[in-house]
Amino acid sequence: MLLGQCLGYQNYRYFICLLLYGSVVLLYGSLLNANVVLTLLEESGLAHTILLLVLPWLMLLIGQVNIAAFVHAFVTDVCIVGFLFCTSFLLFHGLLALRGQTTKEWFEGNRQYDLGWRNNLRQVMGDRWILAFLTPFIASPLPGDGITFQTRSPKMELPSRPRNF
Repeated sequence: MLLGQCLGYQNYRYFICLLLYGSVVLLYGSLLNANVVLTLLEESGLAHTILLLVLPWLMLLIGQVNIAAFVHAFVTDVCIVGFLFCTSFLLFHGLLALRGQTTKEWFEGNRQYDLGWRNNLRQVMGDRWILAFLTPFIASPLPGDGITFQTRSPKMELPSRPRNF
């Protein structure tokens, strides 16, 4: 579920774009906070800074940091963890989109809908798939109806993932 909606044929591209934009923004936020973290490191030392970044609430409760240092550490933590979360989801779902699979098909090793990476991206992002990555407001009609899907020809056999994964 994404914001109260099931992910499906009509909104999967918006989910992928959300993950892409989220990863970029959270990386940018982490880089902006890097200067503050380096300043904390110089002032407090390595062990104190690591504890502050790993356990900011505890450091605040026991009086080891002031509110400003806590807020910076908390924002940095949220940015780093959010970046890792969004990026890992983006990599996984990007792989699925490139291979023309759903999560269930990936678990089963089913690649019957893999039409090649360009056609797979066209199926997910629409006819104007390159521009659809830039903004969700660009009209990029999807080529199908979301119920019936084109399968690859029998000659186009691709190796599937081992089943014991």
